Amino acid sequence: MFGPSKTGIKMHRRVSFLVLVASICSLLLAACGDATTPPAAATTAAATTAAASTATTAAAATTAAAATTAATATTAAAAATTAAGGTATTAAAATTGAAAPAGATTGIKLNKNISGKVELWHFWSSPVRRTAIRRVVAICQQELPNIKITETFKPFGDLYTANTAAVAAGTGMADVIVEDRPKLAAAAANNIETNLQALATRDGIDGSAYWPFTWQQTLYKGETYGIPFSTDTRMLYYSKNAFKEAGLDPEKPPTTWAELEQIAPKLDKKAADGSYTRLGFSPLINGSWDMWATMNGAEYVNKDGKPIANDPKVVEALNWMKKWIDSFGGFGNLDKFRNTFTSPPNDAFMSGKVAMITDINGYVSQLNFYRPQVAKADGSGREALDWGIANLPYNQTAQPSNYSGGFALSIPRGSKNQDAAWEFIKCATDQKAVASWARDTYEIPANIQAANDPVLTADPNWILMLNALKTTKTIPFASQYANYNQEVDKRQRDVFEGKKDAKAAMDEAQQAIEAEIAKKK
Repeated sequence: MFGPSKTGIKMHRRVSFLVLVASICSLLLAACGDATTPPAAATTAAATTAAASTATTAAAATTAAAATTAATATTAAAAATTAAGGTATTAAAATTGAAAPAGATTGIKLNKNISGKVELWHFWSSPVRRTAIRRVVAICQQELPNIKITETFKPFGDLYTANTAAVAAGTGMADVIVEDRPKLAAAAANNIETNLQALATRDGIDGSAYWPFTWQQTLYKGETYGIPFSTDTRMLYYSKNAFKEAGLDPEKPPTTWAELEQIAPKLDKKAADGSYTRLGFSPLINGSWDMWATMNGAEYVNKDGKPIANDPKVVEALNWMKKWIDSFGGFGNLDKFRNTFTSPPNDAFMSGKVAMITDINGYVSQLNFYRPQVAKADGSGREALDWGIANLPYNQTAQPSNYSGGFALSIPRGSKNQDAAWEFIKCATDQKAVASWARDTYEIPANIQAANDPVLTADPNWILMLNALKTTKTIPFASQYANYNQEVDKRQRDVFEGKKDAKAAMDEAQQAIEAEIAKKK
């Protein structure tokens, strides 16, 4: 259903320069940074070179972070945001730290006498994320000198298919896998991942160091099958350039569906032939039915773990999405328009073709990395994309909400190096390593102390994201039918194309769900 958004999986994110610049000289940013005329978007090859050239060793990054004072971090974070063209929305940017649960100090003790080999499987191939996970590996390699740690990239879908096949065959599996945390309970139920509860209990890991919902998602029948690594929340990204061009206040993004419906059409632009050159917003661009159903207050899995696809609020959300499609001239026209943009830096938002999109918080690092430029309103050239972020708009008849996925580190069943794998997991999910990950990727650490790292919290955008976790809802585990979302997915297009009524389609999906549940009884 949802780990990352689909575009979030393939994100190319800029290696965070907050730590690097702060540790050298934060004041240098003001002298050498050109906020108004950033370089043109890099090609993928150039991005890879830039990521590699700016990468420091994990030890250097950690040392620099530790040495950075709060004042320096504030200066660096502010300069980084300005240089990238992004500023937190005035009304939404918090001035105080996010209200977080009282997380215990982790400082997990590692057994450095353990030796062996550990292969980590992950799906992070972008310049930013591949560099970031290599930093994590390097940190843990330094902490665990007797363990040889390697990392292997596999595409997101292939990763879990390969893992399931290897476990079934009893050979060829990784030692550690980046598990899609909302689906971890299902993997545990299917006996794919190893029960880690005994190891966690032995080493004093009880979940108190992590955001509660991230720990809860690792549990199956009350026992953990993974240690939380990162989490996310969805944000609204909007072009302040487009807002200014349309005569809108760039510091007042929409907060509700009603406001979104009022503002978006004013941001639309059309060519002489009537075709769209810029779309104000579409809930189908980086959005999904379950995300918008959440923003509508839907509860599509009940307390007994039974999916309720035909919940009236799910139906209402689908009808709301269909209304946007119809306003664009139908699903075919929207699909054709979506085919005009690809991956960063030529995605919907950075290309200037969509003025407002939804994406995970980690998209900030991608904007920082590419520093995109968009066409000036008068057509005289290009200028820096001045972007803002805000909370996801919600249906005003519901309560403010948000939507979260994220990842955990697990040990596939049958791994021959479980002791070494466990030590790596402890290291990689502890404060030092995961804070490094967050500075590079802008992914929110599941570790609460790491999420409140002073280098990160110096950026008002980061505070806004942490505050969004207050109303974030996680993807529920449907114990009676874990893959129920496929029943909705296969029918939603019929709704969007006008072939089926939303209620009829969801009633049909519910019937299919009931039939699958009945098979298991």
